[in-house]
Amino acid sequence: MKRSRWTIIILMTLLLLGLAASARSIEEYYIKSQLDPQIELQATIKKMATIDSYRYQLTSSFTVAERKEVISQVKGEKSGANTHIKGEMVNTAIDIYYIDRTIYNYDAFSQKWLVIESDANKSEELLISELNPLSNFRFKQIAAVEKLRFEEVDGVECLVVGCRPSIESQLLESLWKGFEYSLWLDYKERVVKKAALTAVNKKAPDTRLNLKVEFSDWNKKIDIRPPDTSSAKKN
Repeated sequence: MKRSRWTIIILMTLLLLGLAASARSIEEYYIKSQLDPQIELQATIKKMATIDSYRYQLTSSFTVAERKEVISQVKGEKSGANTHIKGEMVNTAIDIYYIDRTIYNYDAFSQKWLVIESDANKSEELLISELNPLSNFRFKQIAAVEKLRFEEVDGVECLVVGCRPSIESQLLESLWKGFEYSLWLDYKERVVKKAALTAVNKKAPDTRLNLKVEFSDWNKKIDIRPPDTSSAKKN
C-alpha cells in the first residue's frame, strides 16, 4: 500500500514538472513569435550607443574571385576611448594600445614599444574596424530588415536579423557598396552577441569584404593601461 502511494506521488510530481516545462516552452515560443526584427534591431542599436566597455574578437578578409585573403584576426578590449588589440594583421603579429590619443605599438623585431602621438580621428580611420568595431554598426538608414532564425551564441539564444543599411563611415562607403549585415541579437539584454557583414568593392565587383565580430562583457569593468615603455622608441 505504501509503495502504491509513493508511486502515485512520484507520477503526480513528474506530471506537474512536465506541465510546468510545457508551459514555459509555450510562453517562450509566444515571446519569440512576437519579436519584431525592426523594433529589436533599433532598440539594440540605441542601447549599444550607450555602452562604454566591452571585449571582442574580430576577423576581416577579402574574397577575390573566390580566393580568400585574411586581413586581420584580433582580440580586443575597449573601455571608453581606450583600446587594446592583439593578434595578426596582414600575416604580422600585432600588439597595440590606443590610450589618450597615443598609439603604443609593439615592434617584434626590435622587441620594443613604439610610441606614436596621433590625432584621434586619423588613428581611428587607420584601424577603424580593429580599434572600434562598433563604428561598423552606425547606420544612417536601415532597409530590408528580416527575421532570419534563432540561434545560440555562448549559451544565449539570439534572434538573428538580416538587413541592408546605409552606413555612417565615410571611409567604408568610399570603397565599398552593397552592405549586407547579419546580427545575432540577445533580445532579452538588447545587445549584439555576434555580427557579420559583407560588401562589394566599388572599383572591383569581384572583390568582397567580409567582417565577423563577436562581443562579450558589455559594460563590464575593463582596466586598460599603457604598457611599460621604459625602452620605447618615440615617433
